[in-house]
Amino acid sequence: MRLLLPMLMLIGSFAGPVAAQAQNPQPNQGNNQFQELLNLCVQLFRLARYQDALVVCERSVRSNPTNPDALYWLARTQLRLGLTTAAVENLRRAISHNAAYVQAYVALAQAYYDQYRLSDSRETSKGLLEQALMVLRDAERVNAKYAPIFATRGAVYSAMGSFDRAVEALNRSLALERDPQVIGLLANVYLKQSKLDDALGLLDEGVKAFPKDFTLRLNYGIALLIKNETAAAIEQLKQATILNPAEAEGYVRLGQAYQAAKDWKNAGANFQNAVVKSPFKYPEAYAGLGRAYLELGEAAKARENLTKAVAMDPRNAEYFYWLGRANEALGNKGGAKEAYTRALQLRPGYKDAEEALARVQ
Repeated sequence: MRLLLPMLMLIGSFAGPVAAQAQNPQPNQGNNQFQELLNLCVQLFRLARYQDALVVCERSVRSNPTNPDALYWLARTQLRLGLTTAAVENLRRAISHNAAYVQAYVALAQAYYDQYRLSDSRETSKGLLEQALMVLRDAERVNAKYAPIFATRGAVYSAMGSFDRAVEALNRSLALERDPQVIGLLANVYLKQSKLDDALGLLDEGVKAFPKDFTLRLNYGIALLIKNETAAAIEQLKQATILNPAEAEGYVRLGQAYQAAKDWKNAGANFQNAVVKSPFKYPEAYAGLGRAYLELGEAAKARENLTKAVAMDPRNAEYFYWLGRANEALGNKGGAKEAYTRALQLRPGYKDAEEALARVQ
């Protein structure tokens, strides 16, 4: 059970709001240099080379400051780099130069959502979500059949806790266009509503429709694991790592699935892959690797990895508990006592830690 609780939290990150799905920029009547810059800006963006794209997009705007395409793609790039304030300004400018530019409205709503998501106090930033909804209403007046309007609206409603409205909006988006990212968003909302079977049914349908989509496979595997269908989860997560072998999260979740199956050798191998590919992102990978080493009788390696896990996430009681177990296995009762005590401070009433602490007193 300890394995699944953090996964329930992680499943909330199935997908962020859908980014505006802009069309290719239309030919501009300006000079060839501007068009070449804009084309290169778009190309670099689509290659996920956002820092390089930013330089080129800024040059394209300087060469034609009123062109809405240039402003739009500069803003899209800024959003990917977390420059939300600048993106908001540029998207407003794009709309002022072309009030029918529906993609810019959706991207502006995305920018408001991102400002909310990145704010220090989400409670005091809820007005940003209302602003996003207002912009999306304007977008709907421009083009009521543009699916990303409703996908983004669903993401905003989900952030507001209005899950029934989120489901309605996301289903409307899917009625207009079957998009794997939107399927993932809707599955996420079902999970927030504790509708695990609905989420699983939708993800199963999505994987069949988009068999090469990494994110759907990943999310389906996680949902199957939550339902304790471990063997099926392993198969889906294996496919996810094949589809995108460079993405560390696939190995993290596959490691957790093998951990649930008590296949410690395969669990450890996948956690090791995860920490090699992304050394600073997933404390749960170090914790899982430490647990696997402990089960395989290599307590020193277990302590080494669990020490990294608690350093990355010092609020996780479970990581401290397993660090205590590693210390205890090494005969370090003082270190074990310290780790178990910390686990209980973080989670009062943690029964396993209470029993372990009594054992090393």
